[in-house]
Amino acid sequence: MPEFLENRNSCIRCGTCCLKGGPTLHHEDKGILLDGYVGHQHLVTLRKGEMAFDPVQDVVRPVDRELIKVRGKGNDWSCCLYDRQSSSCTVYEHRFLECRLLKCWDPSELLSVIGKETIRRTDIINAGDPIVKVIKTHERECPLDAVQELISRFSRKADKSKTAARLNELVRKDSALRSYAISELGLRKEYELFIFGRSLFTVIKSQGIPVHPAPGRSHDSSPPIAE
Repeated sequence: MPEFLENRNSCIRCGTCCLKGGPTLHHEDKGILLDGYVGHQHLVTLRKGEMAFDPVQDVVRPVDRELIKVRGKGNDWSCCLYDRQSSSCTVYEHRFLECRLLKCWDPSELLSVIGKETIRRTDIINAGDPIVKVIKTHERECPLDAVQELISRFSRKADKSKTAARLNELVRKDSALRSYAISELGLRKEYELFIFGRSLFTVIKSQGIPVHPAPGRSHDSSPPIAE
């Protein structure tokens, strides 16, 4: 344990944990969403295969299942529900499970629930919503595990031109589905990170691989994610 935590046994509201990122949501948290204390606009989806920091194994690795997290602010991952000015959580009385269990001086309770009973997008979207079909199409046409394999192939310098062309094709498909959901289904732009996760353009570009953004689309520029 770091020396500065040795004599601590309560939260001093320093905000360090909140600035490192928002929590992953569990089934126990669904009531907070259903009651409207937090909305889908506050969430981001980590798709299966996306690279993220694993706090249990202390490594960056592909996530083995879809995860829903509270999103960050702007270009960093400080929790969007954290108010820096007052050093406080704006939904403290209705905070999520991981936030309630987090004790920086003793992480054992938090570590005991990480990766267990986590929710997926379809757990908090009405089954009849047409966006569900678009999500399924997006997962089929733009699978992140295939993207990561292409990124790995590119880094090994294996036929870079063909690999880059395939990555750009996936970026265009990803962008087209997002645009369709917004223009044809009326998806609000602020829900995009929850419905589709980070754009493939952003995911691929973050690996230092040159890809071309789809015409007429702006892309999130969020940094790497922690589970």
